Amino acid sequence: MFSVAQSSVIGSPLFTMNPKPEIFMFSSEAARKAYERRARCPFLYSLIDVICEVVKLIVRIILFIPIGLFWVLGKICQNVLLPAAGGAFSGQLCFVKRLLQEAFHIRVSSWVDSGYASSVESIPIQNDDLFIDALRIEFPNARKDRWMLISLGNSECFENRAILRQCDDWILNIAKQSQANVLVFNYPGVMHSTGPISRESLGKSYRACVRYLRDHPKGPKAKQIIAYGYSLGTLIQALGLSKETTDGSDGINWFVIKDRGPKSVSAVAFQWVGKLGQWATKLLGWEIDSAKFSESLVCPELFIHGMDCQSQLIGDGLFNRNNCFAAPFLDSNSPNLPGKKISVGEYLLLHQGVLQEATVQKIVEHITNHFDPGDPNETSDSGE
Repeated sequence: MFSVAQSSVIGSPLFTMNPKPEIFMFSSEAARKAYERRARCPFLYSLIDVICEVVKLIVRIILFIPIGLFWVLGKICQNVLLPAAGGAFSGQLCFVKRLLQEAFHIRVSSWVDSGYASSVESIPIQNDDLFIDALRIEFPNARKDRWMLISLGNSECFENRAILRQCDDWILNIAKQSQANVLVFNYPGVMHSTGPISRESLGKSYRACVRYLRDHPKGPKAKQIIAYGYSLGTLIQALGLSKETTDGSDGINWFVIKDRGPKSVSAVAFQWVGKLGQWATKLLGWEIDSAKFSESLVCPELFIHGMDCQSQLIGDGLFNRNNCFAAPFLDSNSPNLPGKKISVGEYLLLHQGVLQEATVQKIVEHITNHFDPGDPNETSDSGE
């Protein structure tokens, strides 16, 4: 641990090649004991895991139809949905390398050296069989109880994003201008994060981060949470929040942002592969219907999308118009919903494009108007 001009990059895990958990969460006593057994004899259990995988592979080969076929289709779904984690048919897009860790450490050190951030801290979370590598970023002007939880795209990790996006990380800019601190995490199988890769584990990792922010003894005790999802992150966000209280009844004030997400996994599978993809996604348990989850969301939800010169919704180059998350909510025949929906469009916005500063300002305005409605220094809601 070291400090720089009253700002700090905290914890050796920012540079270590083998971080250890510091935050522990267990769903049951049995889960806690199972983790302790593995921690006492890691080599033995790793060997058992390898043997089990070999046995499973042999069984799948022998019973290739239909069990083996299901396994192959499931792995294909996993690889397409989360290429950053790799799998049976492709290598990881985001994996641990010493050079990457060194470059990442230099980048976040420059954040605190320049005064951009006041502190950057690694938050390794053990939640049952999931090890979640998270990063906590605090800004000098941020409110102590206002936090943004970021869920990234399917080919990203926070290390690569920090290095590649020097001054144009629109998500961090929105957080900073909204006076919010940040917690961002890597999905299971990405970089240092480990554990089973499944629909359930992705949602579980998100909820573990919510728990850390909201009520864990070592967490910040956040009272205002901005849930920001980008691309795949909008789906993980929707899945995670479907089991959380977001109506404010527990004292937590939420604001949800979906940035260029699809309305569901099966809709995208149908766009790319046809009915076979749609059928396989649902049958193999990878379906996440973000639009359906959103219908019951009570807190405000802002969605970002591309538009044409007539301010009409368009596709973003990855998802076609009808598969964009915004599509059902911009339909004139859409039903009245319990939560406020806020549309923010940008002209000819591409899926991997950087948000323009004007768009960033609109989003910041909506956030501050929600959390600080009586602040005389803030402008009124633009009514989009």
